[in-house]
Amino acid sequence: MIFTEQEIKWIRSEVTASDKTKYITDNLLAFIYEKKLFKLIVPEEVNGFMLDFPQAIRTFQETSRIDGTFGWLVTIGSGGGMFVPNFTVEAAKAYYSPKQAVIAGSGFPAGTAKKVDGGYIVNGEWLYCSGSQYASIFTATCKVESSGSEKHPRLLSFIFEPEQVKVMEDWNAIGLKGTSSHTISITNQFVPDYRTFSIIKKQNNNYLDNIYDFPFLMFSEASFTAIVLGIGEHFLETVQHFLKEKKSLWGDDRYMLIDEVYQREKDHWRKARNLFYDQVHDSWKKHLQNKRLTAKEQAYFGFICRKAVSTVLTCVDTLFRLIGMQAVKEESLINRIWRDLHTAAQHAFLTPQTKEDILPLT
Repeated sequence: MIFTEQEIKWIRSEVTASDKTKYITDNLLAFIYEKKLFKLIVPEEVNGFMLDFPQAIRTFQETSRIDGTFGWLVTIGSGGGMFVPNFTVEAAKAYYSPKQAVIAGSGFPAGTAKKVDGGYIVNGEWLYCSGSQYASIFTATCKVESSGSEKHPRLLSFIFEPEQVKVMEDWNAIGLKGTSSHTISITNQFVPDYRTFSIIKKQNNNYLDNIYDFPFLMFSEASFTAIVLGIGEHFLETVQHFLKEKKSLWGDDRYMLIDEVYQREKDHWRKARNLFYDQVHDSWKKHLQNKRLTAKEQAYFGFICRKAVSTVLTCVDTLFRLIGMQAVKEESLINRIWRDLHTAAQHAFLTPQTKEDILPLT
């Protein structure tokens, strides 16, 4: 996915206001629909783009380089395409085909469902449902009430029409303010059987692609790592412009110090990016060759993702410390990028699990 310089400039200008309004503009949303940026991994048969795994991940990085909020929404919106084969054929056609189709929701089993004739009665609240502002449908996972004979409650996911959902506008993070990552609430809503699905089992074989058989955890880890890499790249570009502006105002010693650190940290970012994409391409190649990725390989993939994220954070924070007061002004671009980065990096898939995860690449 290639964006012109004019498009990039326009997107950035459109997103700027979202830091205060906490909404993306209708113009930007229309642009996303026109470019099918919520349909990057949706089959062409239902009006999608159907990129492969590496192409999708690189697009997530590029949209995040343009702007963190833009990249986050494209990534989250596209991620819903992974469930096309998990829907019934009827539901997939109905909910993915429209031009403005996009899913918001959560896979965390924070709700309950009771079986009734023809469907289920659902109740629950789910946090961090990005894209709630404009979602055409919502999906959420529940524990199904059992008769008592089951050792563990059965998990099932549900498709909700927007009118069934209460969006609680509670997203108040330091960054990614325009992503509408709000809590959604469902109260005593009926969902028919054909609007239920399992996030781990397919219901139809009409829409097949290799990406749908790729391990979902790895896809998710890679997606959010790409966002962090993209936002980090935007930060580095912005610092470079800032250095050029300040060169004549600073003494040679200060400028040379910061430029030296900048070049070093950019090299670290580049090393993290290259290592990450080596894993993306190697894993995809094995997948296409029908070689099952072992638990050890999948765990190492996650480790590389977390390692790359720690490296980007270290690069950015090192430079942030040297920039001066401009970095702490909330209205400055550098500050907004820094806040977006640290918000994105807090995602559960990227949280360090070992001491080694925390250490950056050197």
